[in-house]
Amino acid sequence: MVERTAGRITALYDSNGDGVSDSSERATLAEASGLNHGITLHGGYLYASSATRVLRWPFTTGTRAALSGQQEVVTGIPTGGHTTRTIIFDAEGRLYVSVGSAANVDNNSTRSRIRRFTAAQVQAGNVAFTDGEVFADGLRNEVGLRFDSQGRLWGVENGRDNLNRADLGGDIHIDNPAEELNLFAEAGRFYGYPYCFSEFLLPSGVGMGPKTQWADPGFMNDGTHSDAWCRDVNNVVPPMLAMPAHVAPLDIVFYDGASFPPEVVDDAFVSFHGSWNRQPAQGYEVVRVVFENGLPVRYEPFFEFDSASDTAAGWPHRPVGLGVGPNGELFVSSDASGQIIAIGYQR
Repeated sequence: MVERTAGRITALYDSNGDGVSDSSERATLAEASGLNHGITLHGGYLYASSATRVLRWPFTTGTRAALSGQQEVVTGIPTGGHTTRTIIFDAEGRLYVSVGSAANVDNNSTRSRIRRFTAAQVQAGNVAFTDGEVFADGLRNEVGLRFDSQGRLWGVENGRDNLNRADLGGDIHIDNPAEELNLFAEAGRFYGYPYCFSEFLLPSGVGMGPKTQWADPGFMNDGTHSDAWCRDVNNVVPPMLAMPAHVAPLDIVFYDGASFPPEVVDDAFVSFHGSWNRQPAQGYEVVRVVFENGLPVRYEPFFEFDSASDTAAGWPHRPVGLGVGPNGELFVSSDASGQIIAIGYQR
């Protein structure tokens, strides 16, 4: 795992087999200035991201000793704004790097993109961020990225704050814009930000239903970005699923384990970290996204506090990272409680 405030990568293990990584069962693998979010293994290397770089170290599975031979893979990532830098590899060895917006609403989408680097670029290393292909454009903050069993890349997006549009009810930020589950089926497409937003719940008589695209109020009178422009799928790819506003989805994982019932396999789990921009707050949970015929049809609660409010004193977690363990358990990290929770299934 990456410990952002400490700027280090730590391996957690369970030597005594009690199901818990005790404080003595830890090893610092690497330290680097600014390490903040992304981490992955690929091709004999451990990769991690900072706000400005993607780094790697030669790595052998099971290593608990400090790594040496740090290399720069991608440099010159833009700083400031949203600081997460999600990294993921596809089956062809191409590296994807996601960068979020500089502000709540930027003037354009130049920064808010996923860039893709070829296997040759990755192998060579020290490649400038701007030399990567713009794989997906118009993504305000696509923090969670994951491939499904069909090799398709999916992402979860955090929408803008403080949304107010007079003709749609004025201050509509409590339930809008929707957080998004996006499918990146074709390289080079545009997904709306900052010119458009996705509806989650608008006032009766005004709204047209979740996922409907609307022009952002800051651009709707610029002569180009109208509601009609935003709804033209030749211009904007709408999300595959709309999720509640300000739940702040930070990760997604497709379940491929053998512990949960068979009907859960190939469904997704999404972590809702929760946001400051809604009262009462919502999120603070993990949801299951049910798929049918390869597409999402709904989300439902999976890991949450059994109360009307997941921000209650008895619920200390704000979910962040997700993973599937070797025994089919679902791992959930919480940056509020400082814990990693393992969720299993007993028949």
